[in-house]
Amino acid sequence: MKIFYSFLTCLFLSTFLFSCGGKNGDAPVIPDEPEGPTIIQGINALVNPSASFAKDDGSTTYDSPTKLVADLLTKAGPEIIKGLGYITITDKEYQEIKDFTDQLVKDVEKPFDIYSLIFKWVATNVKYTNGVNNDPYPVFKNQQGICQGYANLLTVMLHSQNIPVFIVNGILNPIGGHAWNYVYLDQWYVSDPTNNGHFLMSDHSTYGHLIPLQLDANLFEDEQFVFNFNEGHLNLREVKKSDKQLIVPFSTNGFQITSFNPNTELPSNIEEIYIGKNIQTLGESLIGLESHAPSVKHAFVDAANPKMESYGQVVYRNSFTYYVPASATIIQFKDYATLDKNILKSHKKVETVVIQQGTKKLEAYAFEDCPNLQKAYIPEETIVDTNAFYGVHSNFKIIRGIVKN
Repeated sequence: MKIFYSFLTCLFLSTFLFSCGGKNGDAPVIPDEPEGPTIIQGINALVNPSASFAKDDGSTTYDSPTKLVADLLTKAGPEIIKGLGYITITDKEYQEIKDFTDQLVKDVEKPFDIYSLIFKWVATNVKYTNGVNNDPYPVFKNQQGICQGYANLLTVMLHSQNIPVFIVNGILNPIGGHAWNYVYLDQWYVSDPTNNGHFLMSDHSTYGHLIPLQLDANLFEDEQFVFNFNEGHLNLREVKKSDKQLIVPFSTNGFQITSFNPNTELPSNIEEIYIGKNIQTLGESLIGLESHAPSVKHAFVDAANPKMESYGQVVYRNSFTYYVPASATIIQFKDYATLDKNILKSHKKVETVVIQQGTKKLEAYAFEDCPNLQKAYIPEETIVDTNAFYGVHSNFKIIRGIVKN
């Protein structure tokens, strides 16, 4: 985002055990229902977890994403940069930009001087323009773009000269969404070509207006996990291998992991996830587990977690439904006064839902597009709106009774 122009908004909720009185316990036995009201007794949990949560190892925590990113990059080094990231460009287009850049810097040799010439050219010649193609080649040819276009072009031009660079998306305070670059010369620099801003990364006070939220680079990788910086958190983005029980790690390389939001599919053998007290989010704009964990049946959240809890196969955050494992077959909800529209939607494996005593009403379309849902245990006094269960199994039935702890 250019400071004097309108801004661009850049790209940017463990598990529920079945539980009435606690988070963990023995598997419930739901009897065959007789004619008339049914009493369901002793539903405490679906499973008895045999794994444990990751232990607090005293790893470093941060209040400032700017300081966190600076320390992460200092630890990780320029080796994290692999190619051009998510940039779209053909070989022919890249070569044309490289040929131009070669000529632009032909009279200088030091990497810092090469960077300075390229940065100055982009900052001076590209005009901030809304509604244009911000891929690097159109920006180069037309010399028009928004912040993302500036950052894309600077990346390609520096890459053509073998200078490590990647893109960051975040916030330009107090304006709004923004894109800029991190560049490695003799050390890391923060480079904002849109606004002609160049800062030493170690001097946080000089670029406090730039708040990073997402980096276009992985930070750390080991035999089991890949980590990146996403939505302002050190994030576990990929699980390469695991046992049936996945214990989300507490830290990596001395930094506390605060997000588990994968963007690649989890190994198909994983059925249980154990989320420690360190994890603050499973995703804000997108919950990766919803798309990338098709085999997960159970998710457990450490009772010490201040942000989330697990109950009846549902993970809650701020008392709202956040995440339901894709392979859960029986789901029990907390005793909300009302279960609103789409409390559960498009869940393909659930067969049974249990509604708690104290739930006064199920609104229309509370349960929608759940084709295998066949039974709902609902207290006698709970009001069920028309179409509260929509798009469910053809043999679906409601069983009225009392759910006792």
